[in-house]
Amino acid sequence: MKSITLKQVAFLFITIISVGCVKFPETTIVPSTSDLNISKTFDWKTIETKIVSFSTTSSVLNQHGDTIAKNLPAGEYPLYVGKGSILTVVTSNVILEESTKSISTPVSGTKTRIFFPAQSKYATVMFEDLFPFSGDRDMNDIVFGLNIEYDLDNKGRVMAINFNIEPRAIGSTKTYIGLGANFTGMPVEVSKIVRKSLTLPGILNNHSDLAPIYNIDPKSGYFNPVNPSDQANADYKVAPFTGNYRSFFINPPTDTKFVNVYNDAVSVASHKFTATVSLNSVIKYSSFTFLEGYNANKVNISLFSSFEDRAHEVHFKGQLPTKYFDLSLFNHTGSTDFTSASDNWVWAIMSDKSVRHPIENIKIYDAYSDFASWVESQDIYNWYSVINLEKLYTKTSFNYIN
Repeated sequence: MKSITLKQVAFLFITIISVGCVKFPETTIVPSTSDLNISKTFDWKTIETKIVSFSTTSSVLNQHGDTIAKNLPAGEYPLYVGKGSILTVVTSNVILEESTKSISTPVSGTKTRIFFPAQSKYATVMFEDLFPFSGDRDMNDIVFGLNIEYDLDNKGRVMAINFNIEPRAIGSTKTYIGLGANFTGMPVEVSKIVRKSLTLPGILNNHSDLAPIYNIDPKSGYFNPVNPSDQANADYKVAPFTGNYRSFFINPPTDTKFVNVYNDAVSVASHKFTATVSLNSVIKYSSFTFLEGYNANKVNISLFSSFEDRAHEVHFKGQLPTKYFDLSLFNHTGSTDFTSASDNWVWAIMSDKSVRHPIENIKIYDAYSDFASWVESQDIYNWYSVINLEKLYTKTSFNYIN
């Protein structure tokens, strides 16, 4: 038996504390087989933090002219951007009132916001559904565009976080698919969630799509963080987006569960929606992180998916599970880190750009020629630049860069 390193023990200790005491049954390890040689230190991110600071109200643009932040009060801000981004600070002609509750903006429609990846731009999030087994590695079981907006007050504190979701594809046969955000680190709680959609206005009050994965309070009709049968494990750190991802696709085919993963099938449109999350504490933006490692002094935001139930959660590399994750599942991976397999393959990938996803049964590193170089040599970050178009979904476009 291989000896466990101090680092692995520390990670396992933190994980167990996060999810409570768990009994580990004897499990057969099914090793992951990979065509790639992936370093254990590879973290799978195409994003990085850039620190900007200024002494007057300012906005931040990248080298493409995209807005990364708008009308920020004086201060220092760690902005999450695509690797290699070049940022420019521009003074804003906006007066922020001295108020902790509201922002005075003389120009109609102007807000104080920080964006990821940029204003009106979408990153691409891709999940595999066969955790803890590696699956076919086409990374199209769930695909959606992601845009995050942090609403700030005049003191640089986060008042609300808007998660803008653009459903794109389903390459999974699972009936129920859940999406949500997990807040770890500082002892904060999710206090309010409001969902809106221009094309599906009913989700403001109708939350039935959450029910397959999340608990619904019959009084309010929305998320209840306490499972009646498990009062000790209240789920106040989770913000649910949907428990039935399929319900956001308009007129999907009835003869298959696959949506937008075959070029010879009908293209299916979807409802974009926004989940606005408020926490029980108003915290400075500089205390938030995104898809970073556990830090008790920060509020780390991570994204996760659930397949059929909350026990089968899929998380990004290095993230912690929620209260209802079945910790014993990662015994199958042969790794003490449940977010990656024994060969360091993962079940969640995000590009900071809007990129095409592979068609069904096509490995992502066959569809993108530079993907293998990215994970093996670690000397590039834009793995999506060289494409094999016949292996990618081309039936429709979600403002793809490729």
